[in-house]
Amino acid sequence: MKSVYLLLALLLLISGCDSGVKSPDTNTDSSLERVKKAGVLRWGADVIGGIPYVYEDPDHPGTYIGFEMDIAKSIAQSLGVKQELVIKAWDTLIPELQRESFDIAMNGIEDTEERGNIVRFSSPYYLYTQQITVRTNTQGIMSLDDLKGKKVATLSGSAAEDILRSIPEINVSINPEIIYSYQDLEEGKVDAVVLDTPIAIAYGASNPKLKNVGKPFGEGHYVIAFRGTDNALSYAVNQALIKLKQNGELGKIYKKWGIMNDQQQKAGIK
Repeated sequence: MKSVYLLLALLLLISGCDSGVKSPDTNTDSSLERVKKAGVLRWGADVIGGIPYVYEDPDHPGTYIGFEMDIAKSIAQSLGVKQELVIKAWDTLIPELQRESFDIAMNGIEDTEERGNIVRFSSPYYLYTQQITVRTNTQGIMSLDDLKGKKVATLSGSAAEDILRSIPEINVSINPEIIYSYQDLEEGKVDAVVLDTPIAIAYGASNPKLKNVGKPFGEGHYVIAFRGTDNALSYAVNQALIKLKQNGELGKIYKKWGIMNDQQQKAGIK
């Protein structure tokens, strides 16, 4: 079943297809016109603990960088507008999107069924997996089964939380920001952290007191979220994403930020 799921995920990324993105009816949907008239695509993301997604440039305080910033700039350019980052807490991005605080939400948002019942998704732009992180002196933890009876930290509202809560024997500790989970692990408050692989590389592998262990698991997709009524905008953004995949720009962005891997390559991103 795991190999079948991964194959379907890869095919989805290659094709850029998404049943939720339809050709727009411009007579009833002015969402794209709204963005073009404003001259800016406003996107919501959380910059706290945002490496490598979007975070404050340490060399230029007040400006933000990351692979999703590069994607946002490319999409906005395709639409003929500028991009504008709107900073909100990660677990509030979907509610803030519905409140019209911004046009789209893009910040390592997983295409979970629960979110899919609330918002519209783009086609996937990245295939992620989950990764276990422990302290460097920890032994005997290599898989989900090894986490039974342990206290494990993760991000509130993430796919990792859903996975951990599906195993009753795991004591799940939820944090509103990524960095708090790894701080708790470093301080011995929890036994492990489970989060997406790009996060684990940035905050686990880079910390000499921590280490990533075991094989990645729990494949899924990162998608851009739209309000359900914004079909014209979602269609245009989706077309821009497909173009980025096909012309090699998306692959260049992933290589630049060190997150290109076998899964993306198998999906046809080069």
